[in-house]
Amino acid sequence: MNRSRHWRSRLTGTMLGQLQLATYAAVLLGFTGATSTGLLLSERSRLRVGEAELLTASAALAFQLESQGDQGETLIVQELQNHSSLRTNLWLEQPDGQLITPRRDHRPIPAALLQAAATANPQREQGQSNLIVLQEREYLTLLDRRLRSGDLLWSSTEISGLGPAQSEFLAWMILIWGSALSGSLLLVSLLVKRITRPLQELSSRSAELTAEGLQTAALPVPRGPQELSQLTRTYNALTERLAQSWSQQRQFVSAVSHELQAPLTLVSGSLKRVIRKAPQLEAQLVQRLHDAEEETIGMQQLLNDLLDLSRSDSGRLQVKQEPVDLRPLLEEVVRAQGSALARELTLELPAEGSSSMALGDAARLRQVLLNLIENAHKYSPAEQPIQLRLRSGINNLTLEVEDRGIGIPLQDQAYVFDRFHRGANTTGQSGSGVGLSVVKLLLEAMGGSIKVRSEPGMGSCFRIQLRRAP
Repeated sequence: MNRSRHWRSRLTGTMLGQLQLATYAAVLLGFTGATSTGLLLSERSRLRVGEAELLTASAALAFQLESQGDQGETLIVQELQNHSSLRTNLWLEQPDGQLITPRRDHRPIPAALLQAAATANPQREQGQSNLIVLQEREYLTLLDRRLRSGDLLWSSTEISGLGPAQSEFLAWMILIWGSALSGSLLLVSLLVKRITRPLQELSSRSAELTAEGLQTAALPVPRGPQELSQLTRTYNALTERLAQSWSQQRQFVSAVSHELQAPLTLVSGSLKRVIRKAPQLEAQLVQRLHDAEEETIGMQQLLNDLLDLSRSDSGRLQVKQEPVDLRPLLEEVVRAQGSALARELTLELPAEGSSSMALGDAARLRQVLLNLIENAHKYSPAEQPIQLRLRSGINNLTLEVEDRGIGIPLQDQAYVFDRFHRGANTTGQSGSGVGLSVVKLLLEAMGGSIKVRSEPGMGSCFRIQLRRAP
């Protein structure tokens, strides 16, 4: 069942399959029609040849009998015998129903044939021919005319002998047509694949199209049908417009981020000074100032992420690859973030003495960890701890940030590191969908990688791998 569905899908589920199926059907129908017509014409020709032979023999005998006038039965029998042959027989039917046949000892006319001929033409219609089969032999009988004497002139010829020649002819015809059919189907397959190849290439290139590959997404215009050439030109024009639009968007994001960074820094600094130098303010007002400060810090982080993406797109992102001791870095991050977020952060480190030196950028690694911890804090209950672990491998070091929060839906896990993508279960939570894409970008720039393991409702674990420093 699955195999039949697979073949049905290949034949009718794609344009290539449908074109091949339609062309195969047309070719098969054409060859079948031609073969059937050839068979019918061959059979018709066989009957016409036999009928022409009978008419010729009957006309010669009738002329001979009527030109000599009344003759005795002996002379009539002699004339019948003279005009008959091994395949052709002539006989007369008298008005009283008596038959006069040629006398031949070596090959007389079968009595069953004489009876079958009379039975096939009971009305004795002149000019009527009939095909009769006796003992696997085929005979063509003809009632040619009524003579002046009142006798009916009958004739018959055996056409079975034409069968082997006709069968040989049909065998050669089927062999030639079968070869031509196979060649035609092969040629059709090659032509259909050649025609649809640009469409398949266009489909695969469209499926692989990304923002980074827009500049090189143009396809060569094929020398095929005009419709395919026009479709390729339209695709190339579309990717060119998309590349231009994407470039303008990146320039806009970069410009806006730069322009907003200075005002936000000024606002953040002013808020800190106000909170520090005005202790006499009401507690409610102080809390609002703290809220404003946190929002400002969040906006600064978003702008920094957008700037990193913009720099990466333009090839200006600077990330170091130098030895970094992860142990003190993790301890400092856990201590600072535990205090800032007012929640429990746990840290598991390898045994003392094992190396924790990795290749990376200390500032960027701190940015990565802060981003992951911030996400874990945002999407997990306050009473649940956030766990950080450092594991030592042979050629690499592994960092894990694990929470016990809402988790990531299965359908979103493949896209969690894409730009501006947010999970289906994050409705109601603030966020831009940029942070994790920046995390992945920075880690790959350091020669590392990041993966996620998550179960909805149970939490998520982000695993970072960095190369061990030599």
